[in-house]
Amino acid sequence: MNNPAGCPRFSCGNDILEQAFILAADTLSSNTKQMRAGLLRENRPCLMAGADYPTQWTRDAAINVWFAEALLDPETARNTLLGVLEEREGRPAVGGQYWDRIIWAIGAERLWEVTGDADFACLAYDALRRTAADCIREEFDPEDGLFRGPAVYGDGVSAYPPKYRNPSLSSSILRWPGEHPGERVKTGGGIPMKALSTNCAYEHAFRVIARLAAARGEDGNEWTFRADALKEAIRRVFRNPDTGLFDYLAYESDAQESLGLAFAILSGIADGEETRSILEHAYVTGQGIPCVWPAFPPYREMGYGRHCGTVWPHIQGFWALAALKGGRGDLFANELYALARHAVRDGQFAEIYHPEDGRIYGGIQEGGGKYLEWRSCEKQTWSAAAFLAMVLWGIFGMEADGTPGKPFLPGGITHAGLDGLRIRGKEIHIEI
Repeated sequence: MNNPAGCPRFSCGNDILEQAFILAADTLSSNTKQMRAGLLRENRPCLMAGADYPTQWTRDAAINVWFAEALLDPETARNTLLGVLEEREGRPAVGGQYWDRIIWAIGAERLWEVTGDADFACLAYDALRRTAADCIREEFDPEDGLFRGPAVYGDGVSAYPPKYRNPSLSSSILRWPGEHPGERVKTGGGIPMKALSTNCAYEHAFRVIARLAAARGEDGNEWTFRADALKEAIRRVFRNPDTGLFDYLAYESDAQESLGLAFAILSGIADGEETRSILEHAYVTGQGIPCVWPAFPPYREMGYGRHCGTVWPHIQGFWALAALKGGRGDLFANELYALARHAVRDGQFAEIYHPEDGRIYGGIQEGGGKYLEWRSCEKQTWSAAAFLAMVLWGIFGMEADGTPGKPFLPGGITHAGLDGLRIRGKEIHIEI
């Protein structure tokens, strides 16, 4: 198997890691399609969410650009981000599911850092500022300083405790307000939960807006103030000294939300001691870190929920990088090798895996008025991009602007090389 055209070449002497890198790069290449959507006025190459998805999907677009696409193909990354924007009264705003559209900020920030594209930075500032203002008006709770809304990736009800089941046995969390009219919040999307990952995404987005404002020569202190206040609210409400973790849902669940924990570490919301505690106490399976642990009823009686107990590779990617930031190279290596083994075994990066045996497994969730095992989508882009992120930002320790930084060689390899990576018109060769 050969590298896709234009993709850098990775060598480390470990066949599984090298094959997984080629598979991952090929996944991004094969999932790049011509699209006209959002602010794209004509067909442009965009990165789809996966082989089974006909669109970019906002959260996937942001995560895929942050993980790898900004480095590997900045033009496609830009198109992908523009394709999920929408125009409101002649101005750009982020589209997508209301609670996590703000995560678009991480992809925009990464692309700006890698390319230095000032025009894109202006567009991103305009879109994010307008989107953030909408979210503050609709989802911010001044009583505790937190934002309402489901978890970043949790659009299925199996991501949540029994309170959030739908009587109709619908799988969509978006159906919850309509099926629980007495409990819905009057503003915004109407879902009262306050999730760790979503609040961490808002905190980071506000800092991105402040940075973009400064780049334009404007005063971004309002957004820095909002980020600082939200950071304090997250630490006050979510920290749990009994578990050594941060809780999943404020006031409702102390389960382990692995994506939220990774975000808290990567963004600096968790301090040094809290980071050490999280990395020590978080439950990790031999197949990778589970998305949420433990699995909620009734799914745990039938196996594992689609969104609880299962292993999602994009969460593995964030967790691995958070572990490396916290000095736990062993945890980084666990995710790196587990994901590589699964991909090489199956000849693809699947959407979800079983936490016990690592097989491709879609998990249990409602559908068609009953509980059933869902399908795990094929050649999922953010699964492949997560592995690329572990190599690029982890092993090679790339800095935010895409230049070589502090590398890390996990156990099992004693050298690593990267050839043919092009950044701002220069070809970079790295040897560790």
